[in-house]
Amino acid sequence: MHDVVVTGMGLCTALGDAPFEPSASAVAEQSELEGLRHTTAAVIERVELRAWLKRRKDRKLMARPAQLALAAAGPALHGSSSERDGMGLYVGVGREPGDDGESAPALIAAQVGGRLDEAAVAGPCRDLYPPLLPLKTLPNMALAHISIHLDVRGENGAWCGGAAAGLTALRAAVWSIREGRCDTALVVAADTWVSAGGVRDLLRIANGASIDAPGEAGVALLLESEAHASARGARAMARVATERAGAPIRQLSDHHAALGDCHAADALLAVAMSIGEGQSHCWVQAQEGSQPAVGVAVAVEGGVACYPREGTGGDRG
Repeated sequence: MHDVVVTGMGLCTALGDAPFEPSASAVAEQSELEGLRHTTAAVIERVELRAWLKRRKDRKLMARPAQLALAAAGPALHGSSSERDGMGLYVGVGREPGDDGESAPALIAAQVGGRLDEAAVAGPCRDLYPPLLPLKTLPNMALAHISIHLDVRGENGAWCGGAAAGLTALRAAVWSIREGRCDTALVVAADTWVSAGGVRDLLRIANGASIDAPGEAGVALLLESEAHASARGARAMARVATERAGAPIRQLSDHHAALGDCHAADALLAVAMSIGEGQSHCWVQAQEGSQPAVGVAVAVEGGVACYPREGTGGDRG
């Protein structure tokens, strides 16, 4: 069985691409949330994509989660000499994101007397709905944009849900490498819940309970078999495995005070944070509803240090 190591990492967070300073926090009051029962969030001021886009105007085709995903994936692959035609791509994403108002005329036309009307949905609403809008908002478009702009063309898969989605993608990549289906795999998770609509839905789901401040993030890890990394002279930052072997649990909430709850990106963010902070050995797990918990073990190699990359995804400002 192949040992699997992490040789690249990219982060796009509200604290930039190296959010490992323990005293820093991006959670702040947001004017957009005024009037809601919860008014704080960790918001990324700018998602920098220019270095990773084949055409600058393609940014307009990306929903916010896809932008976060590409902003993290680019730095994770930057400087890697690995062949991308056979590189695996595994992505964890959240629910279908909202659009930027393109569907508003259709939604208005779907109502009669202020209430949803089936006949109107099948008539004027359908006629006004932009036919290509799902190509922007479908969750698995995050995977498509990474593949298109970074030329990652190997085995792939996307999982939609909460924090477990990112870990499921990571476990799929580990097993793909162990079973010899690919030598390298890019694992990405991205999500955002910081808009007024997102926070409103979180409050509705919580049914009166308090919520952690929401955040948004893109996280990417480049995985390789240890033999492949050694052959190309790549330094391993950490080892990842699907067996716990007694590793202590790292709580996902450990980074919420600094970066917010990033939902589908949250567990993969915890993995990346454990690497960046040099936590020697831990187990990161997440669970979706009544489904069994999924997890990964992370063992950080000695002497690892992570620093911001000037001008890459996740920079603030």
